[in-house]
Amino acid sequence: MGSSGGRDESPVTPIGLEARRREQIEKVIDHLAGDEHDLPPPFSESELYRASVNAGIPVWEPAVKERFTRRVLDHLNYEWDPVARAFAPVAGEAVIETITTAADTVVPTLNSELSRPVRRRLEDWCELHGFGSLEHATVQRIIARQAVLSVLLQAVLYERQRKRHAWPALDTTPQNALRQIKDRIPHLGIDACVLDDVVRRFEPADLEAVLDERDRVLHSTRPAETIGKLYEALLPSEYRRTIGQHRTPPEIGTLMQTWATTGGETVLDPGMGAGGLSTPFHPRWDASTDPGDVTGIDRSPIAARMGITAQTLARQATTTQLTDFLDLSPGELDHDVDAVVCNPPYTRYQELPAEYRAERNAQAEDQTGLEIPGTSPLYAYFLYHLRQFLDPGDRAAVIVPHAFLARDYGTPLKQFLLREFHVKALLMSDPNTESVFENAQTTELILFLEARSDSAETGVTRFIRIDEKPDVPTLVDAVRTGGGEEPDWGAIQCFEQVGLDPERKWDRLFDPSDVETSPRLTPLSELADVRRGLQTGENDFFCLTQEIVDAWGIEPRFRERIVPKPKAVEGYDIRSDDWEHYRDNDRPSWLLYLTDPVEGVPTTTYDDEAGRAEWSEAAITDEPVLSVTEYLRHGLTRHETLSTRATVHRREPWYRVERGDVAPILIAPMTRSGFRFLLNDTNARHLNSYYGIYPDAGIGRTGQKALLAYLNSDFVNKIVSRAQHTLSGGLQKLEPGDVKEMPVIDPRALPDTVVSTLADYFDDLREAERNNEDKEAIINRIDAVFEREL
Repeated sequence: MGSSGGRDESPVTPIGLEARRREQIEKVIDHLAGDEHDLPPPFSESELYRASVNAGIPVWEPAVKERFTRRVLDHLNYEWDPVARAFAPVAGEAVIETITTAADTVVPTLNSELSRPVRRRLEDWCELHGFGSLEHATVQRIIARQAVLSVLLQAVLYERQRKRHAWPALDTTPQNALRQIKDRIPHLGIDACVLDDVVRRFEPADLEAVLDERDRVLHSTRPAETIGKLYEALLPSEYRRTIGQHRTPPEIGTLMQTWATTGGETVLDPGMGAGGLSTPFHPRWDASTDPGDVTGIDRSPIAARMGITAQTLARQATTTQLTDFLDLSPGELDHDVDAVVCNPPYTRYQELPAEYRAERNAQAEDQTGLEIPGTSPLYAYFLYHLRQFLDPGDRAAVIVPHAFLARDYGTPLKQFLLREFHVKALLMSDPNTESVFENAQTTELILFLEARSDSAETGVTRFIRIDEKPDVPTLVDAVRTGGGEEPDWGAIQCFEQVGLDPERKWDRLFDPSDVETSPRLTPLSELADVRRGLQTGENDFFCLTQEIVDAWGIEPRFRERIVPKPKAVEGYDIRSDDWEHYRDNDRPSWLLYLTDPVEGVPTTTYDDEAGRAEWSEAAITDEPVLSVTEYLRHGLTRHETLSTRATVHRREPWYRVERGDVAPILIAPMTRSGFRFLLNDTNARHLNSYYGIYPDAGIGRTGQKALLAYLNSDFVNKIVSRAQHTLSGGLQKLEPGDVKEMPVIDPRALPDTVVSTLADYFDDLREAERNNEDKEAIINRIDAVFEREL
C-alpha cells in the first residue's frame, strides 16, 4: 500500500505506536481546551474531528476513528450524551476519589475534641439523616464527605453565576477561593449549616483538588443525574435506605414531568433531593414542558444544596424551603401550585420515631377523615398531605413502592386516592425484575393523579405493566390514551375507576388471570391457617446439633425435632430420612422446647440502658440438677450473645420459646429459584424460615396432597409471580397475607376421583424430583386436570 497524505508508513513498534497516539491525543485536547478551564465544555462530534484535523491528524476509516475517539474521551474522562448529541465530562470515579481523599484528612478531627455547640449540631445532623451515633467512624467519614461535596457544589454554583453577576474568577489559591465562595453563599440561595463548620476544619490545600474538579459538574448535560450519582456513591446504601433516599433515574423523571406539566407552570417537588424530577430535560434546551418555576422542599440542607445546584445549572427558576413537607401548608408558598412531582422518602414505619409517627398519623386522620393504620410508611403520609396543594384539574405524578396495593395500611390510602383524584394510571415494572432503585428492596410504582372535585365523574384507570422498557413518548401515550394496540413491551388493563374496590389487592389488576376469578376457587385462608414459624430469639443457643445434645446429655423430654433449613431441602417433601441425614451431618436438628419453669435456672430482666439481661447469682446453687438446667445456666453466663437478646429476656421464663404445632404443609417465604410448597412427612416443627399451612381436619391426607398438586402447578406459579415482592439482588418474598389470600381449590368440593388423581400426581411429582426424573410431563398432567375442572 502506498503512502497517503504524507502519512508515515515506516514500521512502528507497539510502544512507539502508543507514544504517537498519546502525542496525537494531547494535540487534540489542546485544540479542544477552552481559555478559562483545564477541561473543555461539552463539544460535538464534528468539533472533535475538526480539532483532529487542526492537530494534523489524518482522517481514518470509521473503525479507526471510533477507536481514536474512544481513546480521546477516556483520556478526558468524557462520554457521549445521545440526547444532547455532545461529548460531556463525566463526574465519575476520579471525582469520587478526589472527594473521599479530601474527606479522609478531616475525619481524625471529628473524632477528637469538638466544641460543645458544634458537637450538638452534628448530633442533630446525625438524627436528621438517620446516621446513628457521631462516635462511629463510618458516620464521621460520611459527614466529612458531605462537607467536601458541599464545597464542590458551592464552587460549581459560583462558576455558574459569576458571569451573570460580574463576579471575579475564583482565585487559584484554595484559601482565597474558599473565602470568595463564603462571601457569595447568601447570593447562591444557600443557608449556612453545620457542614460549613466542618469545612473550617480542613486545611485549604486539602480542598484544592476538589475545587479543580468543578468543571466536571459545571458542564454536565444532566446535572441532576450527575449530582445524584455523586451523592449516591459517597453515601453507603444502608445509610440512604434508613431514611428512604433513592435517586430517581432520569428516564422516570422525564416521564413523570412530561405527564404532570404542560410548560410554564409552577411545580412543587417535595423531597427534592438532587432535583431529578423537576430539573429540565437538558440545561441548554428549552422544552415546551419545562416548569416555569419549581418550589423544592427538603429537610436536609445537603439535599437542598444539591437541588439548588442542579436546577441552577439547568437554568430553571427555583425556590427552596428547608422544612419537613408534612409541616408545610399551601399558604407558606410564594406561588399557587399547578403540579406536583414527587419521590417521597420510603421510610418504613418501624424506622420512624414513635412520637413522630403518632403525630403524622393523627395529622393524616384529621386531614382525610379516615382511620389510618399506624403501620403506614412515610410515603403514605406524603400522599395524604399533597392533595391540599392542588386545585381540581391539577396533576401529580408520584413514585412509591408498590407494596401498599396489597397491604392492610393501603386500604384507606386507596380509598383516599379514589375519593380525591381521577386516578388516571398506575404504572409498574414487572415485579420479577429488579427495582430501578439500587438496594431499594421494592418494586417501583408511578401514580398519575389528577385532583378532582367531589361532583366530578371519574373515568378509566389504566394499570400498566412494563416488561421491557419502551421510550418515554410511548409510555406517556400509554398513560394518556392507552396507546392503541396491545403493546409488545408489557400489558395495559383498563378498569372504570368507580368500580375499583379499595378492599381488593390492586397488584393483581396489572395482569388479571381467568384462573384467579374462577368461582371454583377460594382464598386459602377459608380452608387453612397460615402461620409464621417459631422464633427462638437466639437460634445459636436454642437450636441444637446432636453433638451438643450428647455432650450435655439433654433429656429427650426437653427437645423437639425441627425441620431442616430450606436450602437443605431440594424436593417437594421432607421425610424422616431427610431429617436423620441432616442430624447425622451435625446440623441443628433439635429445638430446646421447655413448657414449664425449670428449678435452679435464674429468672432474668432486661436492662434497656445496659443492653443486656440481669439476674440474681443466688439462684444458681451447687445442688444436683437436670442436664438441661446445666445447659441453660451455662448459656446465660457463657454464651457470647444470649444475655443481650431483648426478645429472649422479655419472655417468662426466658428459655420458653414460642409454642407451635407440626405443620403438614410448608413454604419458604423467600427464594431465588421459585417457590415450592412442601409436604412435611415428619413430626418436626418449623422455625421462621418457613410458613406453616394447617388445612382443616376434614380435608385429610389425600386432600392435602391434592392441594399440594395444585399449589405446585403452573396455575399457581402465575398467581405467585404476581403476589411476590422482588427485593434487591432478585430475591423474591411472600408475606403471610399473600399466602392466605391465594386462590386455591377446596378438595372437599371436588369429586373423590379427582382428589385421588391429584394426590397420586403429587406423589409422582415428589418421587420424580427425588430420582432426578422429568417432572414436566407430570406437571402437565396436573395442569390438564385444572383446565378441565376450573
